[in-house]
Amino acid sequence: MRKFPEENDFLSLFESEPMLLDSTSKDLPFYYNEATYRFSNEEEDFIVKLSPSYGEVKVKVTQRSSNRLLSLLDLKRVEKLEITADKKERASMLLTVVNEDSQQTIEIDFKPHFKQIFKEHLTR
Repeated sequence: MRKFPEENDFLSLFESEPMLLDSTSKDLPFYYNEATYRFSNEEEDFIVKLSPSYGEVKVKVTQRSSNRLLSLLDLKRVEKLEITADKKERASMLLTVVNEDSQQTIEIDFKPHFKQIFKEHLTR
């Protein structure tokens, strides 16, 4: 089973309410739904879409002043999502994708400024 934080952890990290794909079923656990978060820091706007049960994570970052696309990350096989910082002045997460002979990690900082670090490690 994929490892993702609970819904309340994402509310705190992104400081916004999600738009849920299935908002009609009150009994559907967050893990099996699709949640879209929209939020900003002082310079960038973010759209983060999470589908924990499928391991799908999409992060779109645009420059606030010009609406210019800075980054688009669209992952289909995230095994683990960890919140690495959740403070008023700093917010970040770490994504882990496991492949047959490698492991990829993507560190994403949302606050104070956007930063993305992608690393691949050979496992064989």
